[in-house]
Amino acid sequence: MLSQVRPVNKSFCLQMLCEKNYTLLLKLTPLLNPSVINTTIRSKLLETGPFTHTLTLYHHGYEQDLSSPQFKCRVYLDTKSVEVISVQGTVFQRNSARQSAKDMLNKKWDLNYFLEKWLTFQLKLSTVNRDTNHAVNA
Repeated sequence: MLSQVRPVNKSFCLQMLCEKNYTLLLKLTPLLNPSVINTTIRSKLLETGPFTHTLTLYHHGYEQDLSSPQFKCRVYLDTKSVEVISVQGTVFQRNSARQSAKDMLNKKWDLNYFLEKWLTFQLKLSTVNRDTNHAVNA
């Protein structure tokens, strides 16, 4: 499916996708938004700078599972966007050979598109868990 999603103006769409990932991430991680509680994902701060954070994202309870994706992301606080640096635990191929600019853009698109789908899934999962907890406590 990822190979079928190929926008014409990919660099512009990639920026829009990274900005969307930032808004999704704000809803899911207390590291960026302290008002978030009871989330299904965990984040670990790796590096911090004046306008950036580098973090690892993973599904709660699956940090040691090699088949569960773990995203290493750079969060740009000034542009309010998230860029995927790497993903572990997926079938994305690592091509160590010299890549063309088009190949690098395609890889960035694939990784960030996958993050968007994963964050959307995690947001739906946390909503279901929250609704279930409210029903049990009622």
